[in-house]
Order: sequence, then structure tokens, then C-alpha cells
Amino acid sequence: MPNQDKSIATPTRTGGEAYASTGGQPGPASRSASVMGRSLWAAAGWGLAVLPLLGLALCGRLEAGRGAYAACWIASFAGLAWGARRISGVGRRGTAGILAAGLALRLLFVWAWPADSDVNRYIVEGSLQASGINPYRVAPGDPAVPGWLSETARQALGGVNHKELSAAYPPLAELYCRAVAAVSPTPFGFKAAAALADMAACCAMAGLLAGLRLPPGLLACYACNPLVLAMAAGEGHIDAAMVLCLALGLLTFARRLPGLAFFLLGAAGMVKYPALALPPFFLAGGNRSKALWGFAPLALFGFYAGAGAELFSSLAVFAGHVSHGGPLAAALRPVLHGAAPVVSLAVGGMLLAGIWLVVQDPWRGALAAAAVVLFCLPTVYPWYYLLLLPFWCLRPGWAWWWLLAAQGLATTPAWLRPPGLSGLGGEGWALAACWLPFGLLVVRSWRRPLFVTPPRRYAPVSRLTVVVPARNEAARLGCCLDGLAPALRTGDVAAVVVVDGGSDDATVAVARQRGARVLSATGGRGGQIAAGVAASGGDVVLVLHADAVCRPEAPARLVAALNACPEAAGGAMGMAFADPGPGLWTLAGLNALRARITGISFGDQGQFFRREALEAAGGFPEMALMEDVELALRLRGVGETLLLGGGLTVSGRRWHGSGFGGKVAGVLGLFAGYLAARRLGLADSTGRRYYRRYYGRPPHQTDV
Repeated sequence: MPNQDKSIATPTRTGGEAYASTGGQPGPASRSASVMGRSLWAAAGWGLAVLPLLGLALCGRLEAGRGAYAACWIASFAGLAWGARRISGVGRRGTAGILAAGLALRLLFVWAWPADSDVNRYIVEGSLQASGINPYRVAPGDPAVPGWLSETARQALGGVNHKELSAAYPPLAELYCRAVAAVSPTPFGFKAAAALADMAACCAMAGLLAGLRLPPGLLACYACNPLVLAMAAGEGHIDAAMVLCLALGLLTFARRLPGLAFFLLGAAGMVKYPALALPPFFLAGGNRSKALWGFAPLALFGFYAGAGAELFSSLAVFAGHVSHGGPLAAALRPVLHGAAPVVSLAVGGMLLAGIWLVVQDPWRGALAAAAVVLFCLPTVYPWYYLLLLPFWCLRPGWAWWWLLAAQGLATTPAWLRPPGLSGLGGEGWALAACWLPFGLLVVRSWRRPLFVTPPRRYAPVSRLTVVVPARNEAARLGCCLDGLAPALRTGDVAAVVVVDGGSDDATVAVARQRGARVLSATGGRGGQIAAGVAASGGDVVLVLHADAVCRPEAPARLVAALNACPEAAGGAMGMAFADPGPGLWTLAGLNALRARITGISFGDQGQFFRREALEAAGGFPEMALMEDVELALRLRGVGETLLLGGGLTVSGRRWHGSGFGGKVAGVLGLFAGYLAARRLGLADSTGRRYYRRYYGRPPHQTDV
């Protein structure tokens, strides 16, 4: 399948670069004033983002009360949002300043913030390994353990939680504990190691942003994030090593080294198991053979193979009996009791499978997958949310900002953690405070993207060209073109291009009678549209099927929507069937819901796109069928997509007759089959296979 990997490292103009391309060149004085203005805004952003973090660190040092802590936490996340919007436009040299601030903040949190009790387990399990003891076989509460530990490690033994349980972390986490304990088996040593890993992740993220040509200021979303500062450098959680593996994996994907990238993602899963859900979302046709490298880190279990089945015994106990913090499991527990964790994990698996199928942009898909993992895991602590951070840095939406910020207010420190841990009766209020606003913001973003700072911006558009593919559509094409006549008179549509695919009726004559430019092309509907796009002008294109009628105000609304949302690459107008009936009404509603949630629109919904975005996405797919799905997926790889709603009235002719349910099932099967084949690199790039399945015959000779 062509262009399968382009969403991983597609260069796209961003920020001021896109807008600068549309106007005249300012003079030296104007440029200096502009640079100075941006610098002042950036400095103000730095100050507002960093100063609350100083107070937050001191809250940990002084063991401040709830009010002071909450105020500093809120101010830190508010400052992060405000500062990220101001800093996002800084140049490449600004990266060094952000990294320097990140390093200073991590040193501050290492000094000021109290280590979490988990560090005691890290120290004990690392020290046990130094004595030749398998941590999966011996629990810290074993009477013989003190004799195997050094004096420093014995001091940590009293602070270990759940001493009756042996190691539950993956093998790379245990090797990390062994390495750090060999250098400094102290809380400070593990905090310093976590800060070092986290700082290395910052550098990897800086390289990733540069490789993807995204604004360097997005790095502040990671480097100055209160949650990562508190959980990594502050509390010393091992999740920092997981995030480092993830960041390096993303960087190597951007550098087009998929084998190494999959290996690093697999290594992240060997630090914390939840990361194992992410590698499948980077699978594409061009890297399918390299994905096997993601299994190589599983060999690390060999270091602890002597534990046998005990390798996972404590993990099962933590998930099934000691679990808390997982919102779905907490909601199910009052009804399902002990079965709640299993059901929650099963639901999570089904959600991940659905996302894997329909969200084929790797960054967007991995972010959604990480949220599903956190929603469905039985045990979730605030530091688990570091799994989101590398992906949120690339796509800093408001919904995710809230999910990260809410961890501090609801569950992070001992002085804010609720005392009860029994489903909805205990910490239910905290889980609701975290997840309900998140869900509302996600639903709101289906109408229009909600970013703290947009990852990319496109240039404004003004000239709309309409491309109409047609073949033997003389009976319907006239109404389609008449519907565009008012917009042509007002200038909202610059030109209409009808691309004929070998008609043997009066289609061409009807098009010329209405004043449309007429072209002829083969290659099926995708080939016709591609020819029309290539031969036409305009900086935005609307693809209109010949049996659709566009409402008079729709073209102007389309252009206005793109200019109001510069991060949007394109989208769909939305449609309603001209024929009445509950079946078609329901089908139109489901089409709109699919396009809103997944961004995948069909051709009869009036797809549109910026020409600039189409070029970044690899051009229009010249396919006999499924070109509309492929176009939508490509656009999602280079930007956001919109559904305007109520733009077209479409004939329901293909749904007439008996077998309505069978036709719907056939379309859904074809759709799902194409998505799965595309993921696995097995899709037919010509679209002939799908044409044959849909129409029951091979394409006409003029279609190929």
C-alpha cells in the first residue's frame, strides 16, 4: 500500500512558517519588532510556566497543607498551558532554553520533593539481586531477607508496601533496580536515576519534534510538566525509564529505523507492562517485517526464568485484589465484585482493537490507546499517567491536559488522597473528577479540535474548486451543477471541474451546458478525482458526487471553517438523504457519527481538503474504490479533520430495493476489511479488489 509510513515522518509547515508563505516580505524593522515581540511573549510564558513550579517543589519540601499544594498545582498546570501557547512559536534556539529550564527543574525536584514509598521496594529488590536472590521468588517480608541486605537496604525494608508479595515489575525494571542499587541503594539515588532518565527523554523529544518539523516550543509540554517533575525526579518512580524507552522509540520511528523503534517500544513494556499495548499502533505496511523486533525484549525474562510461574503471581494479586484507581474496574466492582478486573481488562482489549483498526495515524492512535489502558486497568496510580506524556507533547489537547492535571488534585500526594479505596464508595469522587471532564472535552473535540497549542497550522484558504467525478450521470448531474450555480455567481466557488470516466450517455453534454470544465480520465473514481485535482486551481478542493446537491451557503461555510481552524487538513461537509425513511435517516446519522469520532468520511459526505495538506499526505489516492477512506486516513496523518454537518442532500438510490440490512453489512465488511488490510500492508492499492466485491463484477475497462 503506498504512503503507509508517511504519517510517521511527514514534513509539514507549521506555525508562522505556514502563514508567512502567504503574504509579502516585511522590512528589516518590522522583522526586528516582530522578533522582539515574540521574545517578550516567550519570556512572559517562561515566567508564568516556571514560577509556580518553584512553589510546587517547595510544597513538597515543606510538606505543605492541602490548600497551598492545590493552589501551586493548579497554578503550575495553568502556567504550563499559558506558557506553552506563548512559547510554541520560538525558534530552534529556544529548544536549548527549554532543556536548560527542564534540567534546573528536575534538580530542584530531586532536592525538594519527598520520595515515594515505591522507592523502598526498588532498593530492596535491587539489593536482593546483588546478593544473587531472584526477586520474583522471594518477597520482602520473608524472614531471611534482612540477612541478605546491606545496612542501607535494611533501612528501606520497613517502608516496603505489601511485603508479602514478591516482585511484580517486568524484568527490565528489575535490572534497572539492580543497576541503580549497585551505585546508590538510597532514595536519593533512585530519584537521581529517574531524573536522569527523564532528562534524556526530554532530549529525545526535542529530536523528535525537530524530525517531525513541529514547533520546538511543544517541548515545554514535557520539560515543564508538573506531573512528570513530581513523579519522576520528585518521587523517583521507575516509570521514567519507561518514558525514556518510549521517547527513544518515537524518535527512531521518525528517523525511519522501524526495527530499532519496535525494539525500544518493546523495552518500554519490559519496564512497565501497560506500555505493551502501544507497539501495534505503529504497525504499517512498510514496517510489518520489522515489527518482530518488538518481541526481542521478552528475552529479558530469561534472567529470572528460575521463578517459573511466580514471575506473574504478584502481578495477578495486584490487579485482582490490591487494585484501585482504575475507573472502569471501580465502577464495575459494586456489581461484579471479584470479576470486575477481568471484565475491565476484556473491555479494554475490545476498545484497543477498535482503535487499532480505525485510528491509523500512529501518534493519535497511541495517545488514544494509552488513555484506554489507563481507563481499563484495575490498578492505576498517578505516575502511570506518564505513559501519556510523549504523545500528548505531540498533540497537546485540552482533554489530556485535564487528565494529567487532575492527578495532582485527586490522587497524587498523601495529603490529598482520599482515605477509602473501595470502588465508587471510596475514591469514586476522585475518579469522577478526573474522567468525567476528560470525557466531556473529548466529545467536544469531535466538533472542533481543542488544543492547548496546535501542533501544526496551515495557511489560510480563499479559492474553492469543486471536482465532480461522473460516469453515465446525465440524469442527475444537472441538479448537482445547478446547486453550485449560486456559489459560482457570488465567487464562493472559483471553478467546477467535471471529470468523466467514459460515459456513453449525455453526461459530458450536460456538464458543458452548465458551464463546467470537462475532463476525461480513467483509473476509476479515484483516478478521475486525482486528474481533476491535478488539472484545477484553488487552494481548497471539494469532491462532490454527481448524485449530490450542495446547499447554497455550504461552500462559503467550508472556507470559513478551514480558516477558523488552521490545524485542519480537511474533512467532510456532511449529508442527508433526499429519500425519506427511518432506515436512511439512521444510516445518515451513523455516517455522521463515524466521521466525527474517527475522522473517516465517505465520498458521499462531500470530502474537502487543503491542497497544501494533500501534498503533505502524498497526493490523492488513485483507486477504483475505497479512495474516499484512504483519503480520509491520509488527511488524518497530516492534520485534523472537520465535519461541518448539513451541507449536502444525496440520492438514496443505491439503498433502494430489498436487502437493505445486507447492503449495510456489506459496506461495513468492506470498510473493516480494507482498514485491517491497510494496517497489515495487504491492501490493494488499485482498489480493483474492492470494486469487484462491492459491485460483483470487475471494473469497466474505462475505469482502469
